[in-house]
Amino acid sequence: MSIPLGTVAVHPVAEAAEGPYAVAVTPDGAVWCTLVHAGAVLRLPPAGGTLQRLELGAVDAGSSQHTHHSRAQPSQLAVADETSVWVTDTTGGRVLLLGPDAAGEASVKLEVAAPTEGAEPYGITVQHDGTVWFTELGQDALGRIDILGAVTEFGSGTDEGFVSMIASAGDSLWFTANQANAIGYVRGGDSAPVLFDVPTPHAGPVGITTAPDGSAWFVEILAGKVARVDRNGRFTEHPLPWSEAKPHAIVPDPREAGGFWFTLWGANQLGHITPSGSIEVLDLSDVHSEPHGLAVAPDGTVWVAMESGALLAVTPRV
Repeated sequence: MSIPLGTVAVHPVAEAAEGPYAVAVTPDGAVWCTLVHAGAVLRLPPAGGTLQRLELGAVDAGSSQHTHHSRAQPSQLAVADETSVWVTDTTGGRVLLLGPDAAGEASVKLEVAAPTEGAEPYGITVQHDGTVWFTELGQDALGRIDILGAVTEFGSGTDEGFVSMIASAGDSLWFTANQANAIGYVRGGDSAPVLFDVPTPHAGPVGITTAPDGSAWFVEILAGKVARVDRNGRFTEHPLPWSEAKPHAIVPDPREAGGFWFTLWGANQLGHITPSGSIEVLDLSDVHSEPHGLAVAPDGTVWVAMESGALLAVTPRV
């Protein structure tokens, strides 16, 4: 079934091997995108300006006796303020604040290193008090950056759980533990995480976001489902039309309270789910494939990162 969409505009932005991966749109209308295999971040300025490319550069990693240079791997993005975004550098073990400089060009405003070697920052979210939380793939942990730039790490409660995406709900947090097949909930920010087992075995939860009622919606990349979990650990799972569609990322639909957009990496589609669980999908570009991250702009445009080298701008019908 087709969802209520208008047009799909294709914007080639990179070589296929560079891997457009995550997308964020700042309130000023600028579109940001990570190139996960190229160590760079793109910025498309508001009102159709010239595409900007920011190279993050190599990072010194390892012990003092065995230092080596690691290429940056910008992974996930989170909006920081009107013009800036936070980005995780997974291989570089750091989190960076990016924004336009005085000339309007994308630049690094702040760099924060994860305290633990091998942390591998990945998912990231910003809370209403200005603190930044990120996941650590390599340490089964969460990191918190306070407003002064200090980092505190917290165990996720998993063992080799591959803690992945993270989302904020008021002063609480939700995260996915991909290999542990669990959803984590942190009530009030600094409390110990509570883990809820996903009902479907080996579901592989990845993308996660939150609803106005404080519940979390997430996608099961291995099971082909979109699911909801409330703060008491009650799950509702919604199977996709094709179980091998491999949903990856999910974000709220601002036009419909309780509705969500999500990408289907294995099916080259954009999906939509209503609060009642009705699912519809849209086939994307015939030229570009592998949709990963997505974000909704202030004007309602849905931006989708295609790992084959493009950004798609999907305009929903009114």
